[in-house]
Amino acid sequence: MSSLASIVLRKPVEFTKSQQAIYLLRQLYRETSCLFDEVGRQQIKNRIRERFRECQEVTDEQRRTKLLKDGRRVLSTLTRANNGDKWRTLYVLEHAYGRRGKLKHQLLKPLLKEVVPDAPIIPNRIRSATPGFTPKLSALFKGQVGKTIKLTEPEIPELSVSGKPFPRSRIANMKWRHRSMILKRIVPPLELVDFERLEMLVMGIRKTIPPKRKFITRQTRAGPRKQKPNMYNARMQRRILKPVLEQFSTLEYRPSSEKFVAVYSPVLTAMLHTEGDPEDFEGVDEKGEPEGTVLNPNKHLSGKSAARRRKAKGKATAFSNWLDKKKEEGKIPENFGE
Repeated sequence: MSSLASIVLRKPVEFTKSQQAIYLLRQLYRETSCLFDEVGRQQIKNRIRERFRECQEVTDEQRRTKLLKDGRRVLSTLTRANNGDKWRTLYVLEHAYGRRGKLKHQLLKPLLKEVVPDAPIIPNRIRSATPGFTPKLSALFKGQVGKTIKLTEPEIPELSVSGKPFPRSRIANMKWRHRSMILKRIVPPLELVDFERLEMLVMGIRKTIPPKRKFITRQTRAGPRKQKPNMYNARMQRRILKPVLEQFSTLEYRPSSEKFVAVYSPVLTAMLHTEGDPEDFEGVDEKGEPEGTVLNPNKHLSGKSAARRRKAKGKATAFSNWLDKKKEEGKIPENFGE
């Protein structure tokens, strides 16, 4: 009889900010350990640990409240990803591979260290010197034109509205503003090892290491309850990792032209089939024409149809060359695709 009264009249337990932070850290670790990708699990866990250590010495109560709120927002994102929200999972993987967040700036930092400023546009004014280009940055910018950025250089008019030559101070400001914008939108290149790993995962040749945690404790209205997180099957994993691979490139040095080139994966241009699916080229001859079609050898193909055909042929050739190369290196079985 007294136990019920004591429960009703008992004051709610008030946790300090430090206790709330420790509890939040443990929840974040639990949710992170359920991600299906081992790289995502490790990178997100490292980032959470670094962030909590950076904020460990904060004493301002208002600042600590805001940091706890940010941590709970991250926890909500991880929880939704583990509950089967593929867009939240994609958002988490973009942070893990360096498309967003602090890791992106860490990957771009070695490239930006090599940049040497150009000569000042206005003599004896150092601030008018715009940042220059390096071969790696130029290749990265050119490769992402039409994807994340529109132009590598801003369009600067020759004359102002009044008909006078365009002011050099405005030219310097426009170049600085444009460079800052494209550095925010640019996607850093991946190392060749990570790039090939994503290719193998998207192709289905390699599989991710599943997490060890099978159940996770979730707070419900009725109290804590063990719940099994959503485990994506192999097909869903490939569909989630494919947009991740589409955003990244790798820098390749070509001795023939003595230049760096941003290379995107040719895997993305090929349609992957499983056993039993209809083939794309069923009823088509070796030249890519429907069987039984007689072409006029004197007719020259031009316009959009010719451009589409050349583009499709180039994509197919790039994928076949990539497949032969990986088979020679022993990274793909010899009987793959037969």
